[in-house]
Amino acid sequence: MMRRILYPVVMCLVAFTALGHATEQITNDESQYAARAVDSLSITLGDLMGIEAGMSLLDSDVDIDIAQVTKTINQIVYCQEGKDFITGMEFGVTIAKMLHAVKTDNGININKQLLLEHLKAELLTENPLDESATGALVERIDDLFEQINSNSESQNDALTDSLSSAVGTYNGSHLRLYLADTDLEQVLKGIEYATEQESDESSMTGTELGIHFVQLLDRFTDGIHMPLNKDLLMEHLISGLSVKDISEEEYTELYQQIDPLVIRATELSPEAIANKKAGEAYMEQLRKDKSFKFTKSGLAYRMLKQGKGKKFTEDDVVNTIYVGKHLDGTEFDSSEGDPIPLGTNEVIDGFSEMLQLMKPGGKAIVVIPGNLAYGLMGTGDIGPNETLIFEFETVDRQQ
Repeated sequence: MMRRILYPVVMCLVAFTALGHATEQITNDESQYAARAVDSLSITLGDLMGIEAGMSLLDSDVDIDIAQVTKTINQIVYCQEGKDFITGMEFGVTIAKMLHAVKTDNGININKQLLLEHLKAELLTENPLDESATGALVERIDDLFEQINSNSESQNDALTDSLSSAVGTYNGSHLRLYLADTDLEQVLKGIEYATEQESDESSMTGTELGIHFVQLLDRFTDGIHMPLNKDLLMEHLISGLSVKDISEEEYTELYQQIDPLVIRATELSPEAIANKKAGEAYMEQLRKDKSFKFTKSGLAYRMLKQGKGKKFTEDDVVNTIYVGKHLDGTEFDSSEGDPIPLGTNEVIDGFSEMLQLMKPGGKAIVVIPGNLAYGLMGTGDIGPNETLIFEFETVDRQQ
């Protein structure tokens, strides 16, 4: 049960993803406007990302080769391997940092090949370590560290190999917890790619930044329901990396351009336009159905059962049974037949308005236009500007 009628506490413009349910044709003019909006967003986002990354590199105590950082970022951003490969690189960066830290802090050169072999074996095994075995492995790793630190250098090779194998097995066991429904071979390729950069500080920095940028681009793409112009974005990102100084006013002005550009691009996305047109057409058909009433806000509803007592108010918590559907009849949310307490001031606007038209024991069908539901940004598999249908029953008022 997802409780999609609840309004999110925090609205982040780039965090929402959606799948469209409307198929209306988009005109050439609309497509051109959308492309221009996406280009503007890509340019500004590239400038901002590049400047932020460049400033952080300037503040670093490590000598970084910007050309190598840029090359690595390009390789990752234009990588065609997919999200599972990127996930693997994330874990690979963590492992690479661990290898570097162990070498720096303890003077121990972990055998990377052995580590990866045992990581892969544990990750792909059909008989993974249980909790007890994992706990024993952690104790063994600690014991091996102590032995290596207390023995002479000539005795360390075998112990180091044992440590490398144990650390690899532990990491493989740990990763299994996070990798449901992923292509493990792709994840392993990503891990291998990232750990190969471990000895090159500039490449490792570029890998970290590249992963961050790819994930950020995915969130923006999901948020505006269209892919960004990657070529334009990378051109400006690379240019921004070389910016040596920027005033707080200039940075703030650049940052404040992002949200309006996101909104503009989303408004012009084919999905947002199609959903709006579909919703308007659906409402127009309902106006021919005399069993439906319309409120001033644009809500359409059919009262199936009036209920008894006083109408609910904006201060009430209402025990409600509901089913939410897309216009095509596909269900996206449900209370699963059980009443759920819903505060009338805690749900989307259209649902709140409908609750306040009802009494305990009432039943209704309500059609909520996009502007009274999840608006331009949508949420989850609810698209931008999407009109929604709810069937619900108000059981009683929570005391």
